[in-house]
Amino acid sequence: MIQNLLKIVITLLLTQGILNAEYLQNVEIAKDSKSDWMELKSGEWLRGEFKGFYSNKIEFDSDEFDLVKFDIDDVNKLVTVGNSNINLNRKMPNLMSLSSLSLSQSSESEVSGLLGFSEGTFTIKLADGTSENIPKSNIASISSGELKESNYWSASVYFGIDVLTGNTQQVTITSKASAERRTSLTRLRADYLSTFTQVDLNITTADNNRLTGSFDMYQTKHFFWRLASVEAISDPLKNIDTKYTFAMGLGYDILYTDDIDWSVTVGPGYQQIRYSQVEVGEQQQVSTALFFLDTRYKQELSDDIDFLLNYNMYLVNEESGTYVHHAEFSLETELVSDFTIDMSLFWDKVES
Repeated sequence: MIQNLLKIVITLLLTQGILNAEYLQNVEIAKDSKSDWMELKSGEWLRGEFKGFYSNKIEFDSDEFDLVKFDIDDVNKLVTVGNSNINLNRKMPNLMSLSSLSLSQSSESEVSGLLGFSEGTFTIKLADGTSENIPKSNIASISSGELKESNYWSASVYFGIDVLTGNTQQVTITSKASAERRTSLTRLRADYLSTFTQVDLNITTADNNRLTGSFDMYQTKHFFWRLASVEAISDPLKNIDTKYTFAMGLGYDILYTDDIDWSVTVGPGYQQIRYSQVEVGEQQQVSTALFFLDTRYKQELSDDIDFLLNYNMYLVNEESGTYVHHAEFSLETELVSDFTIDMSLFWDKVES
């Protein structure tokens, strides 16, 4: 009797397992769903919003887990409800052909439509109703969302003020802002940094402004061309009336994981400096060719704390400083939604 009961229990368990496996294998997402769905190789499903595919990582925004990244090899299925834009891999051109690279040529490598993923292959449903299967190895990156400008942008603004009173009065105002526009093919960045200090309302002891911008075009999953890089600096107390830097180069995304985003860029450029004051016989404006190294590193230390390191170095002529370094170290701590405390250290060094 006990043996018969055990046989019945085991049979029910095995049957239930088969039924559950068959159900999960044939599960279909409701067509009227307003959410994207992603199934992992472990059989777990995530509901939320597909954000993009960069450096072999799928970005998915879930209400429960926030923004998470999964290696494409860990994803079994992806079902989306909105349009996505696929940037296909292209062969790396040599330096001689870089000047002939145009946006019109690049747009031919971009496909837009309703995205799906299953068994290692992406499927894109085009506007005319036809579908194309694209192996993951042929894709450089994917951005989600309809072709409207608001889906491409992200930005942040930081502001600080320090007031001291007593025998003297001192006011220090610091501000920092950054913006990024990212599509499946391009990345546009802009950063601004400013510090102003005044004592007794009439003596200025700090007054500097730095504005930088760059425009990148992805060639493969990791390689990108920096088609333009611009930096404008004003710091009269360091005798710099204006300093303009223009450059271009080749970049590489070294790491793009759940917690770390690290890229490096190198290339040639040109710099022009106009000094506020010079000695008799010295040139007030100097210019030089240059070589630059730029790296950006971001690591998520916890759910609420991020560490950022931005560093760039210019190799210029002696009149312009020989070696010019700038680095920024930041800890960003999220207090509540959209509000963050930023603690930053800035380091500048000019060799000559």
